[in-house]
Amino acid sequence: MCAISPRVTFPVLNNFLLEAKGDRLIVTASDLEISVRTSVPALVEEEGKTTLPAKKLSQIAAAFPAGDVYFVCDEDEISSLSCQKSHYKLRGLDASQFPPLGDFEEVWSFTLPTHELVRNIAKVSYARSSDETRKQLNGVLFSVRNAVLTIAATDGRRLALVEKPLPDATATDGDVILPNKASAELARGLDGNGDVKVRLNQACVVFETIDTVIMTKLVEGTYPNFRQVIPDNFNRSVAIPRAIFAEALNRVSMVVSDNSASVRLQLNDGQLIVSASSADVGEASEPVDVSYEGDSVTISFNPLFFNEPLKYLDCDQLIMQFKDDYSPVVISGDEGFLYVLMPMRG
Repeated sequence: MCAISPRVTFPVLNNFLLEAKGDRLIVTASDLEISVRTSVPALVEEEGKTTLPAKKLSQIAAAFPAGDVYFVCDEDEISSLSCQKSHYKLRGLDASQFPPLGDFEEVWSFTLPTHELVRNIAKVSYARSSDETRKQLNGVLFSVRNAVLTIAATDGRRLALVEKPLPDATATDGDVILPNKASAELARGLDGNGDVKVRLNQACVVFETIDTVIMTKLVEGTYPNFRQVIPDNFNRSVAIPRAIFAEALNRVSMVVSDNSASVRLQLNDGQLIVSASSADVGEASEPVDVSYEGDSVTISFNPLFFNEPLKYLDCDQLIMQFKDDYSPVVISGDEGFLYVLMPMRG
């Protein structure tokens, strides 16, 4: 749980809120932009709640030996924690200081398998802009059209998207922009089993599973029309073995330097030669057998941009489609996935 921000306004937001209730221990973290609440089974002898320093509690919990943890909090907000031979006392703050999550008025929602949501966000989020002044491009788009969910990210030089039909054919159309921190928190905080319900309005989104609730404010503004950069016709297509190509690309990229930050892909009949050179490091090349018939062509790319989607795809074969050596290239493979990348000139 990483919803704690080092720049929080209130000291209590450096703490986890812990609440023993019924047969669960409920743990909440918040920085007022994003809030995460999760619960675990517990044998509760007396209900109550307190807050404890998040960083220290996380370190202690990670270091505890295997076994049950016993937790007792006194009237002075001093909590005793023990597990086997390990014993700690931590000073906390009154739980009444912790801000409530607040009410949420749902406008529309949809449900899908949790592992698909987490996996699909990972397949696109690397393509977002790292420039925090470009708030819309710094986030990840969730767009629903005709019961199809599109998750997309772009930094203006590349575009990654995944489209998935929603089980609920009556899902309402709409667009929202998820902050980058929330995308990262979903990957860490959601269990891969079961379904997640996504509840939205124009200001916030809530992700709910059986044990965890993640609520975040949305990025204001309108996401640019990313579909206009997707080419609609191609002259050439090549099938590339993903794993073999990724390994070759990593090896060749070792000679890339700041002064020569590109790799060349030279396509001939049945072969793709991956190469790079730089005056201050040297040169490298490696052939990869591919399915390609056509005229010889060489295209240059930023190796980081080309390599990033390969880390998250599952397909055996990449399909690369293009028109010529300077027009946008489209890469596909996994169902519903699309990656658009501009070649480098020169």
